[in-house]
This record gives sequence, C-alpha cells and structure tokens, in this order.
Amino acid sequence: MIARYALSIFMLISAMNIAAADAVVDKPIVAPVFSGTSVLQVILSLAFVIVLIYAVAWYVRRLQLTTTGSGQSMRVVSALSVGTREKVVLVQVGDEQLLLGVAPGRVNLLRQFEGVAIEPKEAGLRGSFAKILNDSKLSSSSTSSSKASNHDGESTVS
Repeated sequence: MIARYALSIFMLISAMNIAAADAVVDKPIVAPVFSGTSVLQVILSLAFVIVLIYAVAWYVRRLQLTTTGSGQSMRVVSALSVGTREKVVLVQVGDEQLLLGVAPGRVNLLRQFEGVAIEPKEAGLRGSFAKILNDSKLSSSSTSSSKASNHDGESTVS
C-alpha cells in the first residue's frame, strides 16, 4: 500500500515537472512589431494629415483673396485687439475713415472721420525692411559726411 502511494506521488511530481518544463520552453506568442497592416495604417494616417493641412491652407488663402483685392474702395487701415474676442478696426471707405468696434455677433460704429485720420502703413514685411535699410543707409552716410579733416590730415568729427 505504501508503495502505491509512493508511486502515485512520484507520478504527480513528474507530471508537475513536465508541465513546468513545457511552460518554460514554450514562449508566448507575440505579434510582430511591423506588420503590413500597421505600416499601411501609418502611411494612410500621414497622407490624411498632409491632405488636411493643404486643404486648410487652400481655404485660408481663398478667404484672404476674397477680403483683400486690388482696386477695392474699402480696406482695413489698422486693427487693435482690446479683448479676447473684441477689436477696434479703422476702415477706409472712399475718402472717409470709419472707426468700428467689432465683437462676436455685432459691429458698432464708434466714430466717422471725414478725410484721413490715420495714414495707412506700408503693407507687408518688405516695406518695413526696406524702410529700415534705407534709414540705416541714411544714418551711415550722414555720420561719414559729418567727418572733416583738419590741416594735419587727421579726421575730426564736427
């Protein structure tokens, strides 16, 4: 009887060792990192984002072309933000300028100027850069012309 119990315990221990050895030998199944579907999904997502960026850029460009055109008798001279969603805008209409308060859902006339109240600035970055460059050229030429030489050949600043 003891031999029977010993034999059954031995069989149980050997079965447990075999199961443990199988668990160590068998590796868990892991999906590959780069599968064909994941690569295709990434490429399609990137293509969608690029198309979306181009669509937004086209829409913004089209919106700006309709608001600013050459030969129009109405244009925005200056704008000043006075709140998160509120602005004060100076608009040139023909020979007069209008000061408008712009808020979400409404536009109010604040003041109407006969003639020109504020001269419009030069449009664009090129105009301001050209002005700065011309100013620096004028200031450098005025400092060089202010130097005079005395009779000893030394230059003095007058």
